[in-house]
Formats: sequence, C-alpha cells, structure tokens
Amino acid sequence: MTTGIVAYLIRRLVAAVPLLLGLTLLLFVLVHLAPGDPVAAFVSEQSASPEFIEQARKNFGLDKPLPVQYVIYLSHLLHGDLGRAYGFGGKPVLVLIKERVTATLVLQALAITLALLCAIPLGIISAVRQYSVLDHTATVGAFIGLALPNFWLALLLQFYLSVKLGWLPALSAGQAQAPLAERWKFVLMPVLALALPLIAYFTRFVRSAMLEVLRQDYLTTARAKGLSERVVLWRHALRNALIPLITVTGLQVAHIVGGAVIIEQIFAWPGLGNLTYEAITRRDYPVILGVTLLAGVFVVVVNIVVDLLYVLVDPRVTFDRA
Repeated sequence: MTTGIVAYLIRRLVAAVPLLLGLTLLLFVLVHLAPGDPVAAFVSEQSASPEFIEQARKNFGLDKPLPVQYVIYLSHLLHGDLGRAYGFGGKPVLVLIKERVTATLVLQALAITLALLCAIPLGIISAVRQYSVLDHTATVGAFIGLALPNFWLALLLQFYLSVKLGWLPALSAGQAQAPLAERWKFVLMPVLALALPLIAYFTRFVRSAMLEVLRQDYLTTARAKGLSERVVLWRHALRNALIPLITVTGLQVAHIVGGAVIIEQIFAWPGLGNLTYEAITRRDYPVILGVTLLAGVFVVVVNIVVDLLYVLVDPRVTFDRA
C-alpha cells in the first residue's frame, strides 16, 4: 500500500468522525420527535396505572430531557454499547443485529452478484450492436425493469410462483427447518425481486459507458496491433468502462446493511430490514437507532472502498497529492 493511499485513508477516517457524530445527533432527534410513545406501544394505557406508565418511562430513561438522553446515549455508544431493546425480550441491540445481519448480507449479496453477472454481458452486447434488435429489446426491458417497483414485483412473484403454480414457498420463514438441498427455494423469489430492477439499472450504465469507450482512439490502436475483438472488449474497453459501474454498484452495496425493508417484510425474510420494520411498529428507539447508525457507518466504509477500487481499475487515478 503506497504512502498516498495510507494518507488518503487517514484523511477519510478523520473526516468520518464528525460526519458520524452529526449522523447520531440527527437520527436521535428525528426518532425521538416522531409521533408516538414507546411505552404506549406495549402497555395499555386503559389497563395500566399512570404510576406504572411513569415507572416504565423512567426505566427506559425517557423521563429525562432530550439533550440529557442524547449525552447518555453517546457515552454508551463510545463504549460500543448500542443499548437494549424496549421489546424483543430486552436483548442488547448489538445481539439483535448480529442475529439478523447474516441473512441480509446473504440476500443482498446474491441479488447484486446476479444483477452484475447478467447486466455486464447485456450492456456490452447492447453497446457493440447498437440499434440492433437485441439492443432495442435490452433497452425496452431495462426501462420496464426500472419502472417496476420491487415490492409490486415481489407480490407478482408470490402470486404466480407460489399461489398459482405452487413451485416455490410464499414465505422464507421456514428455511431453517428445510433440508439443505431445498433451501434455495426460499431464497429464489426474494433474490429475483431485488435483482431484476438492478439488472435494468446496471445494464443502462454499462451500455452508456461502453458506448463512450468504444469511440476512443486507443481501441482502434489495439485492433491495429492484431488483438482479437474479444480481448479488445473485455480487457481494454470494459476496464475503462468499469469506473461508473463501480460507482453505481457502490451506491447499491451501501444499502445492504439497511436491508430491503419491504422485500424482507413481504417474504418474512429474517434480516435487518424485517427487524427495522418491527422496531418502527413498536417504536423501539434503540433498535431503530442501532440499525440506521450501522447503515450510516457502512455507507462511509463502502465509499472509501469504492475510491480504492478506482486505483486498481484505472492506474491513472492516484491519491498522491503531488
């Protein structure tokens, strides 16, 4: 690792500290100013006495002024403590996240990988055969894929593949009890619901980037040297067209920790998205703050990784100040 990259990493990490501090303040204020009372979410005001409700608020620390609550939360956060959930059996938030994060990472990683494996060849072929029937078909398909909401697509998949045809289970909740060879059936529909819009999204970027690169003079020089068309496209053209694709892929990867809340809820996928939905319905402040803060940290990390990938893909990019 060169000195320029190390200096760049140090600068980015130092700059991330006030950014994350401001993120904690913004999230804390927004969550606590939202309508509703966490105590009322699991305590009936008609059956519980005012003294019981007041004691519950005191136990959660909600009786203190908001600035005092934030200082207490920040002091716990600096010690690696995200607090305890109001519901979910009173588990520590970090434990809840660890229980759900693997499922979300698997789901999102499969969706993004499938999208890239389909989008890169489609984008290259569309660019090479511009205005052909295949290009027009891919373009129309991409626009349709971008226009379809993934939650509506998920409901369609459930209706036809599960209800009508009975090929796949409608929910993913029973995958832990299913035989190992049958578990792919529980994963397929959520992955497709997330991947199909991404395929359309990535294909458009690959096509646009390849069209711009294919007009460059260095590709004509490469062909004049006797290189095959396959080598010219995959080794020279694609490498220079990867910069915008890395950028948009990084934006999608940054959403992994937040999870696909609606998709996970539709398929009962036991991930962070489902956890976030349950926490919002219960007004569970510590869980909401924990998941959103983790997503914010992940966005910062992914942006740094994307910048480092630029150097690996394009040698012209450098972090040396000189």
